[in-house]
Parts: sequence; C-alpha cells; structure tokens
Amino acid sequence: MCIRINKHKLKILQILEESPSLDFTIPIFEFIDNEKNQVLIFTAKPSYLNWFDHEPEKLLVKNKFISFATSVDTLFLNPILTKSIKKISKNNRDNLNNPMAKIFRKLVNYVINHYSNPIKYFDTFFNGLPDYVLIDTRNDLDIGKMNTKIFNWIEKNSIKTIGVPVSSYTIEGTKWGPITPFGKYDEKERPIKQFPSNYEFWMASNQKFVVEQLGDTLHRTVGYPGVDSKYIELIENEDSNYKAFENSINILLNVRHFGSDRNIGPAAGKYVYEDVLRFFENIKECIDENSDYDFQFIIKPHYYVNFKSFHRILKKVGIQNYKFKRTSIYHSFKNIDFVIGMHTSVNLISILFKKPTILFPQILTKELMKQDSKSEEMYKTLNGYCVDENNFKVNFKRFLDIEKRNNFSTQDFEHIRKFFQDNSIDKIIKILKL
Repeated sequence: MCIRINKHKLKILQILEESPSLDFTIPIFEFIDNEKNQVLIFTAKPSYLNWFDHEPEKLLVKNKFISFATSVDTLFLNPILTKSIKKISKNNRDNLNNPMAKIFRKLVNYVINHYSNPIKYFDTFFNGLPDYVLIDTRNDLDIGKMNTKIFNWIEKNSIKTIGVPVSSYTIEGTKWGPITPFGKYDEKERPIKQFPSNYEFWMASNQKFVVEQLGDTLHRTVGYPGVDSKYIELIENEDSNYKAFENSINILLNVRHFGSDRNIGPAAGKYVYEDVLRFFENIKECIDENSDYDFQFIIKPHYYVNFKSFHRILKKVGIQNYKFKRTSIYHSFKNIDFVIGMHTSVNLISILFKKPTILFPQILTKELMKQDSKSEEMYKTLNGYCVDENNFKVNFKRFLDIEKRNNFSTQDFEHIRKFFQDNSIDKIIKILKL
C-alpha cells in the first residue's frame, strides 16, 4: 500500500503597514516548522530602517528562515541599486527635516507607486499564491496604486486574509472606530472600501464593541503571542552581544510621539509637546535628587518619532546620558534595571517580561481609565502606578533599591499575567495548521 505524503508547504504573506504588527507575528514565526512553512514579510515602505536601526532579520532569535522584502524589491532593479535606495530611504516621514530629503522621499515613493510589480514578486517568491495573507487591523493603509494592486489580487483569488492585532491591549469599555478596512470610511480615495471577501478579524482580547461593528465578518480572539511564556523564555535566553551601560542604573524609557492637539476621544488621544517636556523635566529632577547614582537612559521611541524634536527637548532639560534604541520592545530589555513609560501598551509587555516598570502620570492614562474599567483594574494596582508627579518621584527613589524593585516586579507580573492567556502561540499554530 502506497501512502501519499503531502509535501506542500503552507505559504504565508504578511503585508506590513506599520511595525507594531510584527510584535504579534514574529513570536509565532519563531516556533513554526520551516520544513512545512514558507513566510514572506513585505512592506510597502521602501526600507525597514524607517522603524529599526538594524535589518529586520535581527528581530528573530532562532528562526532565520523568514524572508523580508520592501516595495523597492518589487522594482526588480539590480542588487546594488536596490540596496542603495533602501539605505537612502531609511528615514520615516517624521524624521525628514531637510526639504531636499522630503522631495527625494516623494520622488522615490512616486517611482515605486507607479512602477512596482508586487504581484509578480509574490508569485515568484511563492511559485504561486500564498495560503494566507496577514494584514494590520489598524486602518491606516497608504493610498496608492501598489496597495490597490495587492488588494485587488487578494480579492480576485479569494486568498484567506487575516487582520492581526497591532497592540497587546486595546481598551474594551468604550466604542471606538469605525472598524473599517483601511482608513476613514468617508475618504473616497481609499483604495479598498471593504474587507476582502475571505477575511477574518483577529483580536488580542474580547472586544465586544468591535464585534458589534464587524457584523457578519468572521472574527476570533486569539490572545497576544508576544507575552507567552515560551517566547519570553526565548528572548531571555538569547545570546546577545548587546550590552547596555555598565556600572550604572540603566533605565528604559518607553516614549510616544506628540502632535499639536491631544484629540482625546473614545479610546483615542495624543500627547502634545508640553506632555513630553514635562516627562523629561521630571526625570531630570529625579536625576538631580539622586545624584549619588550614575544614570543611563535607553529610549525606546514610538515607531514614528521625530528624533530632532526629542534631541531638542533632552538638551533643553539637560539630560545627556541617553541613547535611542530603535528595535522591537522585546529586544530592548537587555541589561535594563527598570522601565519608565508614558502611556502605551508596551508597558504591559515590560511588566510581563518581569522588568520593574513605573507608569508616568499623565492625562491620557487617566482619561482612558475613565472609559475602560479593565484598564483601571490593571493599572491602579501596580506598584509602579503614579497618581501624580510627586508620587512619581517617590516611586523613582523606591525603584533604585534593587531588592524592592525586584519584589515589585514579581507582584506586578503576577497581577498583569491574570489578564493575558499563556498559550496564544500554540493556539494560533493549531488554527493555521502550521
């Protein structure tokens, strides 16, 4: 009797609009079987250096068989020219302070948008169609011919498409949205006005108001792979050559970008210049009040941060011992003593990686807790939660004691762990049959 063995590899294409969705997918890809699966992560941006200070392959610890490509690759230029364009296109839109750089970026994007052939690239890579396409659930897809081509191709071939979360936690207690495919629903120029017909919307936690808006669209709650114990252990055991500053208190700062208006609304809000300035002014005051210590700051920026503006703020307040680290949150923890965060869901990841974490008090946290009782339950119990700036300074001093901060970290880990399931990776691999 002859048994036929199916040697077909499952083919996965991730369309990456913004880098946070990699925090969801990379932990899954680390544990898939390379003999059975083929993965391509593709971004319509010209370079991954828009977001990282290293090539994307360094986001991986053990699975080096994942492939990465950008819109420049779909021009099918010679390797030297392709590499050169990626390198000179490394700055994202918020870091183009030079007018000539802005003009050049627009020119590059115009050429890519009009002459790229992403479908040919995908077909060549997979030798056919992928089995799954993963896309961001955040609805900010760039307008352009490239994305129109891609999503028309997805629809024409009825490829199974899955929207993946871009945050470890999105508040559940208020309605936000609208939940539309890509961009604001009333913007007529958006390339795609509806979800692909063979589409499934994934959530990290139960989002009843999202489900309500999705209607008949398939949806699933899958958890957040980046905080599974098996992935945390993988990162902790990583043999890295990176060393933070030795013989000092090394503090990771989770910071956010800022705009001209807070625009606080349902599940939404931004920082303004004064918020970020006050954050660093408080840190400088803590430095001065604890001058017996040598402090070094590793700044983990939001994926769109204008570094020139931040350098000006740091110079203004007099903080000198700092460096920016542009990588995933998971690769930011090496040799860190504790974390100070503006309001961002990556603070929850810091806590689950057992990094003592102080939450800086700002209006955005308070407003979102009013809208979401689960956020209030998570944050207010934490040892690092600060009700005001005076409380922040007290906590800063407490966290300088290694025994205290380690005890705080254990308590906070146990508290936040209750809100996150611990089998997301295995669950997703089973769902996708990877």
